[in-house]
Amino acid sequence: MNTAAVYCRVSTEDQEKEGTSLDSQREACLKKCKELGWEVSPEHTLSEVWSGLTTERPELTKLREWVRKKEIEGVIVYSTDRLSRDPVHLLILVDEFEKKGVSLVFVHRGSRQHTRGAASRLCKRLGIQT
Repeated sequence: MNTAAVYCRVSTEDQEKEGTSLDSQREACLKKCKELGWEVSPEHTLSEVWSGLTTERPELTKLREWVRKKEIEGVIVYSTDRLSRDPVHLLILVDEFEKKGVSLVFVHRGSRQHTRGAASRLCKRLGIQT
């Protein structure tokens, strides 16, 4: 069984209340982990209220450290825009995960609502289903 981490993010407290809440993201990600047969411990379930336009986020930094140390084998994120709103940052993160052999899975795929424009084209070129 693979050891995985769940990463959830919203940009603002208002988004938490009116948009896709951290709780709903976490629930969907944990369901996906169960479908994949992946094990997620409570300490590997990360949530934060932070802008997706920067990679300097406390919980994302923690996730990246786990990847570097190979403490996890997979990462589940609700959608690409929850991991990063910047396609260049998304590319950097995907590259870091791949180099360490960590699988990256997005719960929502094929929805233009989640990935648009340059990010959508980048994901398509990288073979990332969004």
